[in-house]
Amino acid sequence: MSTANELPDYDELNDALARLEIVTDAAECHGLLCGLLCADKEPRKHWLAEILPAGDDNSDLLVKELRALLDTVYATTEEQFEAAAFGVRLLLPDDNEALYIRLQALGRWCEGFYLGLGIAGVNDLDKLPEDSREVVQDMIDIAQVEVSDDETDEEDEVAYTEVAEYLRVGVLLIHKELSTPAQATQH
Repeated sequence: MSTANELPDYDELNDALARLEIVTDAAECHGLLCGLLCADKEPRKHWLAEILPAGDDNSDLLVKELRALLDTVYATTEEQFEAAAFGVRLLLPDDNEALYIRLQALGRWCEGFYLGLGIAGVNDLDKLPEDSREVVQDMIDIAQVEVSDDETDEEDEVAYTEVAEYLRVGVLLIHKELSTPAQATQH
């Protein structure tokens, strides 16, 4: 189980989602949350509405288990955004998983992020600041990459790490650029 400021285990959240037959996996779920945190006024409400089964029966033990994990994911991710100097950690499979599995998850994370922006009303990339627009376009491209389980080498591992780091920093940039105008009007 996770501790303060630590996301739950990827597989633990994936299993909890699967037990309730939710088609969203842990990576897409977290990407969705990050997109909403960057651009939505009610990210928690909209995120839970997208993830939890209709009718969210709080007496169901499986729903309670998932909700507890989602509460941890939300609180931790929100805290990571607020402490931007340390950055957001993307919820992806562990490094011991095969590279193609991690790449597929990275693509689903990007899909989730873009979906989160859409739910938040960011539907026209041309209205985003230039740097944010470039990162989101890269996410769209990453989400469309076809991945196979062919043998990989050290160079592929390095490239994956660099792309994940680029996305992590890019998400912080998007969050900053989309939240700055709102902060400026609050003086």
